[in-house]
Amino acid sequence: MADRDTDVQAADIEDDGSYQGPGSKKLDQLSRQGSLSVFRDIDMEDLVKDAQEQQLLSEPKSKSGGLALVTASLALELAGRGHRTMAVSPMYDNFANCSYLSSKTIWLFGWEHEVKYFHMWQPLEVEGTKGVDYIFVDHPCYHRPGGLYYNAQEGVEYADNLFRFALFTLAALEAPCCCAPGGAAYGEKVMFIANDWQSALLPVYLTHRMRPMHRFHQSRCIFIVHNFGYQGIYPCNKLVPNPEGTLPIIIKNVDIDDFGLNDTGAYEHMIYQYPPWERSYHGDDGNVWNLTKGAVMTCDRLLTVSEGYAEEMKTSEGGFRLDELVKQKEFFLSGILNGIDVVTWNPRTDPYLAMQYDFDSMPAGKAACKRQLQEKVGLHVDDNKVLVSFVGRLTTQKGVDIILEATEWMMEDTGNNVTGNIQVLMMGNGDEIYVQGMQDMSRRYPGRFVGISFDPAVEHVMYAGSDFLLMPSRYEPCGLPQMCAQRYGTIPIVTLCGGLKDSVVVEPPEESTGFGILPLEFGKFKEVVYRACDTYFHYPDIFEAMQSRGFVTDFSWCVRIDQYEKNIDWTLNDPPYVR
Repeated sequence: MADRDTDVQAADIEDDGSYQGPGSKKLDQLSRQGSLSVFRDIDMEDLVKDAQEQQLLSEPKSKSGGLALVTASLALELAGRGHRTMAVSPMYDNFANCSYLSSKTIWLFGWEHEVKYFHMWQPLEVEGTKGVDYIFVDHPCYHRPGGLYYNAQEGVEYADNLFRFALFTLAALEAPCCCAPGGAAYGEKVMFIANDWQSALLPVYLTHRMRPMHRFHQSRCIFIVHNFGYQGIYPCNKLVPNPEGTLPIIIKNVDIDDFGLNDTGAYEHMIYQYPPWERSYHGDDGNVWNLTKGAVMTCDRLLTVSEGYAEEMKTSEGGFRLDELVKQKEFFLSGILNGIDVVTWNPRTDPYLAMQYDFDSMPAGKAACKRQLQEKVGLHVDDNKVLVSFVGRLTTQKGVDIILEATEWMMEDTGNNVTGNIQVLMMGNGDEIYVQGMQDMSRRYPGRFVGISFDPAVEHVMYAGSDFLLMPSRYEPCGLPQMCAQRYGTIPIVTLCGGLKDSVVVEPPEESTGFGILPLEFGKFKEVVYRACDTYFHYPDIFEAMQSRGFVTDFSWCVRIDQYEKNIDWTLNDPPYVR
């Protein structure tokens, strides 16, 4: 969420060629999630995907989280079903093997901006017609050395992100018409699917800009929420110094006209007013632009990444101030659990493992991979220890503080044959306070606790070599690590929230594939971790049965794509939500 006092104004291109966009001063907070849009041609059953974070096959062109893996899998799976598929992403770097396709001039923030489209065709098979058209939107504002949408070194969001993603959304809306990969454009009979705040303006522009211009009348839009905690919030007003006095002056920061919109409906759909006790300064009216609110109000269908999270979005705790709007749209709300790439995450063929294994060879394979993991990260090589791991962003949302707080308890031998016999591996990047916490514990417990930055190669070995995976998230829309872990025979210990409770079975015991924490508090966390590790040491039959059930669980995209196609068909057959 951006600070509401931030200056966002139109600006010229700087002389050094590094375009900073409107108002390039710092914001106080950063937003971490990515965005996605999918388009589907009604007559030709074409699909176009606009992906803020997009992976090409196994290697991402731009990536900052699990959403990159999800959007890549969704594009490829839809193409595999025979849909013509286009994926559109900002051109964050000079990607190789791309060819110039076309350009478009877009009016935004009181200025004309030229965007260029570059194309890459990615076939699904060596000899075949199925594949994905990758379209990269090029503009100077997307070329930043510090990160996709925030300066990682300074820990702040780019001040012109509102401009950057409004421009990207408009460019993506035009892509089906002004881009003709293979000589054939997708046309205006399309359906858009936009995910998270970076693409949240897509249904707003479709409703309030395109349809009044008699364009895309047969189009529809699905909005997919991957994390409701990041909504794209920007100030309507700002404070500027007063040359004639000590009190600053309140002036307009961004108006509805700056978006290229001018009707009252668009203003009402996008505006959000904070209550008086949450306002920033004397005279603050509390009005902000909430991009996600605009998407919820204007999209034709609302999806999220698990059934559990769909329910949580309707609560005051999980709705982040938009729960009443979500409840109003409940008839058009569904949750579809994400899948994982079962080709990449496959212990039978994983090239990173010291020993590949299947169901029958799982005990020997996991033992070999456990020794491999211990050696690789610097843990003591000891088959008699239980190895508990964590992988993810180092944030409070992920419960990292609880893991670090419980480390001393896990390391201390109190004679119960459990604590004191636990090894901990934590891997990830994020908040500096938790990075320092990992480093402190690594120094305090050498060979028993290891904290390292994220490494994709180590992640494979971690899933194979660990006995348990910790995910004590305070909220988790879906989550992928718990699925990957079960695929490798590693048992997840999770908070029973969102997609975690949808993908990990904890009851009844004879069907369980993991352990659940509820409520998430320090004492309960220790209780569940102790019970899990006690099962490992003293009830091996129960432990191995849980491993086996998780190992054979189907986490592929096949069933999920069926559900996506049903929602696409339902949405196309309905009239627009806003008429």
